[in-house]
Amino acid sequence: MQPRWINLSIMVLALPLILSACATLDESQCQTTNWRDLGQRNGQQGRASSYVAEHEKACARFGIPVDNKSWRAGWEVGIREYCTPQNGLRVGIDGKSYAQSCPADVAPGFLGTYAIGKRVYDAKRDRDNIRRDIDTLTESITSASDESERSNLQSQLFIKQNDLYRAQNRLTDAERDADRVRFSR
Repeated sequence: MQPRWINLSIMVLALPLILSACATLDESQCQTTNWRDLGQRNGQQGRASSYVAEHEKACARFGIPVDNKSWRAGWEVGIREYCTPQNGLRVGIDGKSYAQSCPADVAPGFLGTYAIGKRVYDAKRDRDNIRRDIDTLTESITSASDESERSNLQSQLFIKQNDLYRAQNRLTDAERDADRVRFSR
């Protein structure tokens, strides 16, 4: 067992590394970044307009100001690239969260297709969970020690197989809706 002071020393040495990992920018980046380009990239990532505050915190540690006006101009371009209906579908299918970042005039188009994509993601996740449950039940049936236990597990398996059928139908319906969005544009 290590002496307590060694563990404390390791924590003290690691703290700056941990804190710097949370910062969005380091000192060099704060000094040299093109704020408009960074704002555009942040917008393209779907970051909220308030995300500039993260850069302000990071750069304030070095006494370097953020060019908010340039960042915001870039963000305005990038967020409109992000908030398209096509991207809403992709973001939903990927199961990514939405940061409520789209401007009011484009949010409905993004959110409508995001909801469709999220249905696909959720349906796949549910189907996969049921498949894992079926695999576990199947293994349990083969290793069951008595007939009563085996019968109970087989009943559970039958129910899960019905659940899988319904989950697959939900997935098929969600994918059909997603295909309608993909091919209608």
